[in-house]
Amino acid sequence: MAKRIVVKLGTSVLTGGTRHLDLPRLVELVRQCAELHAQGHELVVVTSGAIAVGRARLNFPELPATIASKQMLAAVGQSRLMLTWERFFEIYGIHVGQLLLTRADVENRQRYLNARDVLLALLEHRIVPIINENDAIATEEIKVGDNDNLSALVATLVDADLLVLLTDQAGLYTADPRSDPAAQLIPEVRRIDEALRALAGGSKSGLGVGGMVTKLEAADKARRAGAGVVITAGPEPNVILRTFAGEALGTRFPAV
Repeated sequence: MAKRIVVKLGTSVLTGGTRHLDLPRLVELVRQCAELHAQGHELVVVTSGAIAVGRARLNFPELPATIASKQMLAAVGQSRLMLTWERFFEIYGIHVGQLLLTRADVENRQRYLNARDVLLALLEHRIVPIINENDAIATEEIKVGDNDNLSALVATLVDADLLVLLTDQAGLYTADPRSDPAAQLIPEVRRIDEALRALAGGSKSGLGVGGMVTKLEAADKARRAGAGVVITAGPEPNVILRTFAGEALGTRFPAV
């Protein structure tokens, strides 16, 4: 039976922790998506990275730390980011379509239905939606704020079976593995409570706005909407295929 999968890719995964896109890694991730697509499954990609790509495109300018500066970088980087995705999916003969969303697009009923209709139409025609927040125009009032929660909203919009959150960590740990060598990976979570949230910290890469806290928020939203969720490491070999197959990678959150 065909499944509907949302794959969220953070900036740290797309850049490999550098200041540029890790193109070989992107090609490899697209290959895995294309394999699932060829099996008849439906893929949605939620991508970060527009600001990072814009900053690299402009040769890392010194800019004031303002919203306008970030929006300028996003405006420059988004088209180039989308072109990269299009080129790599085209290797496998797969069409892609871009959607840029804000919170207003999912909180207003009519706009929610419009976004859902567009996404379902793309999937019906075997087109892979590539989704990002509309950082070039979004204000604080209408921003989702991070692509983890955006991916959960997208999973809800399309009634996804699985949401895969790819990050630079192997999953959720009992402590921060970067500072505590005794930290243990938590393989499955069936209940998200305050004690679990206390284990999560902020973004340490300095590249994205997300962290394990936002991934827990996203996992809670998506699993309540009926999607299973997995938080796992983007650099792991064949990570998308192995996660889809049910291999014990990362931290899994069964649907409620």
